[in-house]
Amino acid sequence: MLKELEADAKPRLRVMNKIDLLPPRQRDSLRDEANTVHVSAAKGVGMSTLLDRIDQLLQGDALSRIHLRVPQKEGKTLAMLEARARIYSRKYKDGLVELEVEVPESVLRRIRDWVLP
Repeated sequence: MLKELEADAKPRLRVMNKIDLLPPRQRDSLRDEANTVHVSAAKGVGMSTLLDRIDQLLQGDALSRIHLRVPQKEGKTLAMLEARARIYSRKYKDGLVELEVEVPESVLRRIRDWVLP
C-alpha cells in the first residue's frame, strides 16, 4: 500500500504509545532510537521528543515561529492551526484570535493573510 501511495521511500518513525501502562521498571528501561520514540499520549510523556523527531524528518517543510491575528469566524483556519501547528500562546480580543505559533512552510503559505509584521 505504501508503494501505491509513493510513500515507500519516505522517512518513517515508529511511535510506541501507551508506555504509561508498563510497570515502572520496564518503562524506565526503554530507550528511544533514531527511528523509534516511546510515548504516552494520555499522559503527555515523550511528546516533545516525538515532535522534535518529526520536525527532523520533515526537513523539507521548514518551521517558522510567527504571530497571527485570525478572525474567530475563520473556523477552518483555526482548526488547521490546532492540528498542524505548535501553539505557544492564544488570546481572544475583539472577535480575533491572536496566536504565537510554529508552523511548517506548507501551512504558512495558506495563512499569510493573517501573519503580523
